[in-house]
Amino acid sequence: MDRVKAPSRRTQRYQQRQHSRQLRLFIGLAAALVAIVLAVVGLTDLQHGQSTPAQSTSQSTVDPLPAVGSTTPNGTFTTLAGQRETVTSAKGSPTLLWFISTWCSSCQAGTQIIAKNLATLAAAGVKVKEIELYHDLGSTGPSMSTFAKMFAGSSFHNPDWTFGVSSLGLSKVYDPVGYLDIYYLINRAGKITYINSSPSATMPQLLKAVKGV
Repeated sequence: MDRVKAPSRRTQRYQQRQHSRQLRLFIGLAAALVAIVLAVVGLTDLQHGQSTPAQSTSQSTVDPLPAVGSTTPNGTFTTLAGQRETVTSAKGSPTLLWFISTWCSSCQAGTQIIAKNLATLAAAGVKVKEIELYHDLGSTGPSMSTFAKMFAGSSFHNPDWTFGVSSLGLSKVYDPVGYLDIYYLINRAGKITYINSSPSATMPQLLKAVKGV
């Protein structure tokens, strides 16, 4: 009867490395999924006037998000062309003001979804302003220019879509909790009409909200 040949040490090491890579990939994907779910659930709670766990535990140090129905807070960001703009300069035109982290997987997927729906948003008069949060929330990711060209594709040059980098003050006002991505739909009068996160998961809700601006 033939004996089963035991795997060599080289084969064993290769199998261990493969297993380690698969485990790291699984953990990374799981972490990204959890981050998306928590962001969407947390922002859904905000729509109903409930606080998120982060807000509940640190209300004395963290300011609340701008609320639906409130006037858009002002602040500055720098476009990829190097121009300094204010949020309120967009008053008179419906605006999707979206804050992202360039290393965030949901932000990458969301940018691709925005590109596919940009014509629909533009038809409703909505201009998109996608802005990198100040210092990318303290983590290392690609530059906003590299990120935008990679995930927006040919829509990168569309005049209805502006990419920029947030000032510290602007990030503090619109993302005091530190969400990986968060967006605000603003009407012509400069009022916030809708807040949510992760366009890749919430595009149907966003398009429905756009009809009301």
